[in-house]
Amino acid sequence: MIRMRIALFMVSCCLMSTAIRAQEKEHIYCSASSAAQTQPVQGRPDASVSESAKAKQPTTNADIDKAIARGSEFKSRLQYLDKGLKRNKVQLASAWAMDGISKYVTFFTDFEAIASAAAQAKQEMRTFTSEDALKLPLTGLIYAHVEILGRGMLPVKKVERRYVKNAAHLVIQYDEEIVQPLSKELKSVSDASFIAPIALYTWWESKNVSLLTGGTLGWEGSKAELEFVFHLTPEQQKRKGKVILIDADGNRHQADVDFSKIFGQ
Repeated sequence: MIRMRIALFMVSCCLMSTAIRAQEKEHIYCSASSAAQTQPVQGRPDASVSESAKAKQPTTNADIDKAIARGSEFKSRLQYLDKGLKRNKVQLASAWAMDGISKYVTFFTDFEAIASAAAQAKQEMRTFTSEDALKLPLTGLIYAHVEILGRGMLPVKKVERRYVKNAAHLVIQYDEEIVQPLSKELKSVSDASFIAPIALYTWWESKNVSLLTGGTLGWEGSKAELEFVFHLTPEQQKRKGKVILIDADGNRHQADVDFSKIFGQ
């Protein structure tokens, strides 16, 4: 007679890979020079765009001091990126989406770049002044950091096909007006698989024969990160609109956004 016993064994720290890597987004605040090296979508920004963008840089002492004060509210740069940018993050789809892929867009400007640097300075117990802020590669442009996370065998394959091997696209829509990005780039692809710190085993016994089957619990995952660069006028930064992510299969993932709540410092 076969007896079946099921036991749960704790596995010592068997996190072979992180589920959702809380990456410090070191590459989010990329320099203007690296952005300029990215292959543009609609050509290089012309002189008028560049001059207009310069006008939006937080070069006044009041703007810089405000950004430094904001970053100094946090104990570290990582804490600022995790908690200080919540209002800048837009959810296009959760993990419960039909394709099993969560999609988020985080917008940031020169203000966030300065605040992030100020938070890092506080973490390292050093001063950060307006002169230090002006040494940063400020561009006056809007960056949209897109995070794509698929969990499970089929979603992982979709991430690779729709966002890694083939280019996705991001636009901003105001009524009938479509704002195209100046450039776009695939920043990184990483393994986001998760192995839980527990395992499920089944112990089979039949007369003098014993058999142990089972394994650790978890799921396969993949994460892709893309970055798009936009030029938005001061008026556009105060309006409501839509953010639309178009994958390589032509599927549109969108969300309504009140940009005044994101860019209104």
